[in-house]
Amino acid sequence: MGRANALYRLQSLDLEIEAKRARLAEVNSALGADQAVQEAQGKLARAGAELTPWETRVTNLELEIKSLNAKAQRTDKRLYGGRVTNPKELQDMQDELASLKRRHAKLEDQLLEAMIEVEERKAARAQAQANLEQVKARWAVAQGDLGREKRELEAMLKELTARRATAWAALDPEGQTIYNALRPKMRGQPVAVLKDGVCSRCGMAQTTAVVQQVRHGDGLAKCSGCGRILVMDSK
Repeated sequence: MGRANALYRLQSLDLEIEAKRARLAEVNSALGADQAVQEAQGKLARAGAELTPWETRVTNLELEIKSLNAKAQRTDKRLYGGRVTNPKELQDMQDELASLKRRHAKLEDQLLEAMIEVEERKAARAQAQANLEQVKARWAVAQGDLGREKRELEAMLKELTARRATAWAALDPEGQTIYNALRPKMRGQPVAVLKDGVCSRCGMAQTTAVVQQVRHGDGLAKCSGCGRILVMDSK
């Protein structure tokens, strides 16, 4: 393998390693991230917070109705017990009973409304709970997939790194120096493929002399446009 092809092989390995490392960084970042779960948990918490005051209202109304009923029973017992004979006092008790009945009817209406609100908010909370379980299930599957991909990427990187070390050791010192000098200047791609007489990186058509030099592997031919080392298209 000529020096140009050896440099191109090294470049291909470096690019593949960089791509795998970038993806591994994304996977590591995604592992453990549970934004969707947190959002679903937030919705469940809000649904619960909206339900609580209505449950409290139902309880308070039921207690008030119970107290009202007890008071009405006591008044009714006094009214018809025969111990009170004063007409004005009897009339006051009748008026009180009527007022208690009106208050009772109003509380019953309010209780019905509150109970409807409770049922609606319980349904919303149940839906939020079900949604949370679904999101958690999807998250667990995604975490498993990401875990498998992480292991695969780490294995591929180990293999690629070993192949890169072999390719680097096989390159002569001058070639190593050239590669290290050009790589940062050429944004990680100091070697370009010559296809149909054109540089694959910058699109510059090369002279016949350059094409012949690349074809025969005479030294390191460089693109007259971008300055990259050229190798023949293997296809």
